[in-house]
Amino acid sequence: MLTAVKIQNDSTERGLEMGCEGEEKEERRRRGPSNHTLSWSGIIAVAGLLASGVATYNAVQNDIAALKRGEVYQERTNERLSAEIKSARVEQRETMKEFNEKLDRVIEHWSRRK
Repeated sequence: MLTAVKIQNDSTERGLEMGCEGEEKEERRRRGPSNHTLSWSGIIAVAGLLASGVATYNAVQNDIAALKRGEVYQERTNERLSAEIKSARVEQRETMKEFNEKLDRVIEHWSRRK
């Protein structure tokens, strides 16, 4: 009858094989995966996730920067247009004042002719 006894020591398992007569045969060492070891695929997967996270972070930062540049551009455009509108209103007032003065002279001249 064959029986196997397993003794676990850290991450190494040892198996002692007993013969039919109860005598010890040779000791065989077997290493199994440890809970604390990382496989290469695990390391690559973690590195890929990290790279993806960094790329996403950079993309978000670029988008935020572009939005800020757009806001600054919009603010400058609004300021420039406000200045142009004020300038156009001043010109319009001056033009209307000149027009009214000429119209008053025409009316005055017309009223004297009668």
